[in-house]
Amino acid sequence: MKGFGEKHKNSKKKKIYSDEQTIKNQIITRAFKQHSQGNIQEARKYYENFINKGFLDHRVFSNYGMILLNLGELQKAEIFTRKAIEINPNYAMGYSNLGKIFQSLGELQKAEIFTRKAIEIDPNFAMAYCNLGNVFQSLGELQKAEIFTRKAIEIDPNFAMANFNLGNIRKDLGKREDSLDSYLRVIELNPKYVYTFSAITDLLRYSDPSQFDKKKLKKILNLCLEKKDLSHKDLFPAFNFLYKNYLITNLEKSGCTFSKIDLITSNKSIMNAMEKIIFCDPELEKVLKSFRKEICNKVSKEENDINEHELEFIIGLGKQCFINEYVYSVSKEENINLQNIIEKLRKGEINEINISILSCYFPLYKLINDLPLLQSFHSSSKTYTQLMQLQVKEPLRENELSKEIKKLGTFKDDITQKVQSQYEENPYPRWRFIRFFRDYKISIKEAINNEISPNRININVTNKQPKVLIAGCGTGKQILQALKYENSVITAIDLSLSSLAYAKRKLDELGINNVELVQMDILEIGLLGKSFDIIECGGVLHHMDNPSKGLELLLGVLKKNGFLKLGLYSELARKEIVTARNYIKEMKLKPTESNIRFFREKIFSGEIDNLNKLKISEDFFSLSQCRDLCFHAKEHRFTINQLIEILNDHKLTFLGFFLPQQLKNLYLNSFPKDKQQTKLENWAEFETKYPLTFSAMYQFWVCKN
Repeated sequence: MKGFGEKHKNSKKKKIYSDEQTIKNQIITRAFKQHSQGNIQEARKYYENFINKGFLDHRVFSNYGMILLNLGELQKAEIFTRKAIEINPNYAMGYSNLGKIFQSLGELQKAEIFTRKAIEIDPNFAMAYCNLGNVFQSLGELQKAEIFTRKAIEIDPNFAMANFNLGNIRKDLGKREDSLDSYLRVIELNPKYVYTFSAITDLLRYSDPSQFDKKKLKKILNLCLEKKDLSHKDLFPAFNFLYKNYLITNLEKSGCTFSKIDLITSNKSIMNAMEKIIFCDPELEKVLKSFRKEICNKVSKEENDINEHELEFIIGLGKQCFINEYVYSVSKEENINLQNIIEKLRKGEINEINISILSCYFPLYKLINDLPLLQSFHSSSKTYTQLMQLQVKEPLRENELSKEIKKLGTFKDDITQKVQSQYEENPYPRWRFIRFFRDYKISIKEAINNEISPNRININVTNKQPKVLIAGCGTGKQILQALKYENSVITAIDLSLSSLAYAKRKLDELGINNVELVQMDILEIGLLGKSFDIIECGGVLHHMDNPSKGLELLLGVLKKNGFLKLGLYSELARKEIVTARNYIKEMKLKPTESNIRFFREKIFSGEIDNLNKLKISEDFFSLSQCRDLCFHAKEHRFTINQLIEILNDHKLTFLGFFLPQQLKNLYLNSFPKDKQQTKLENWAEFETKYPLTFSAMYQFWVCKN
């Protein structure tokens, strides 16, 4: 019989064990709840607390390992995931996660081995099959990738991620319509799946729209045009394919009577497109100009029997003209009619019709001083209110915000002053909506690897709050892309106060308040008094008087082993632009709005030889983009051999080009031995064969040694 002391001791042990189990269960419950709700930082605290107390649970170690993976702490992620497997050797999820870690490390053979081990333990583990598909996609073995991803969907038909991955694989295989089917399936399963619509816009941007079923294409186009978090310009090829002839036919049939306008205004996709996509087609531009001219004449002559459908279309055209910055040419007759309409407004004849037709020719905020009644006039029309928001409230807000922008240094350089003047007059690029993944945060290492694939870097940025510089941020699109860097601190600089104010307005609208905006010259970058882990400088250095000096100064504020993303013009890709610039120089055309319009009309008429490709360039269909494309104050262009010299002179390691996957696949077919695709001599040969490869600039990453 046990003594009283021994019983008491055992009872005490049981109580301690019971208390520990209670604490353990409480921590696990809270950790899993926070993790499932997406509160990753809170979940991480609970997991670390659990582990620090010496508790063991394979799920905790595995989940914590995945958090570390997503933060880019791959070595730690491997350690904790291996611990999960040590605790439970039959834990299929642990092996699958270990496979994901090795895939992120670029060790794809190990990734395959561990993922297959997960499937061996659990042959019905859909996630593991999906991950194995990812591994083979990274290996470039797309047929195998498709097989294993299909297996994941066979096991779990409602697996949204697997369907999304299948869409990506099919896209890379050239199965465009099948790819769209997969994305449509993802929308059915999970309309809020964050990457689907951006993948669709990428697919449509680089595809021949005639490859798709028209009914499906209309469905997806309508869905995309309803969204406000996409880069809608990528949708124009699909929109043009579906609606160009319809628009032209109904506008031409309308003639002076506008009898078919209701067929257009009742089409939601068309009306959405008019305010979200610049119409980059000469024939569409011609028919819209003709309509604008006819309706202006009608309103000027007091034929104000404008019905609601006509007014809706006029407002839509006003939005279109605003986003293309009034790039359409204007006849003498129109100018006379416009003066008549303005005079009527001065006399108090203020109404939606008069104001809306003016919005097709001038940004309304510029008429406020002359016509103050514009601001006080109110309408019950929702679309008219939107027009005023776009053309009056937003630009005036930018004027106010410009007073808040920090300024450093001066602009002494002559070229700097000319470039600054250009972007003050024409902030570039003007944009309304963009793909922006607010909660999508990845490590700098992972972000760079995504862009330089198939090459990979294994260097980690040790700074827990990496400092990022956007050198030449323009109107802010690049800032939003840089927000993906986990825990980053972003500084964005630009010459143009107008551009920075535009960026500030967009950042405010999106609720982003952790970006420092500064008006300054790269030539005085030292005034920031900071050094950076990452610098992005796209489309900037080639507009400086001395690009090499600009690069040298940027490298002066880039930390050792820091990363720099550059964008520079290609000499080969811009041959036609050089011809255009030479014509502009010979004709002594200054970069005024009237001269830009005159030049465009010359191109459309075919009077200038060898410039037909400009007619299909999306940069040719807005005033600021056309000016940037052909009328820029300063432009340098480079060859890949010159890039090699520049990188060698500044002791920079080339990491890879940022290009669409289909171009990288084409390069791989030409140079299969260059697995990392980093041999610039090969790329020089490739560009000679495919001279439009870098039509959107050489965009590439380098590392400072």
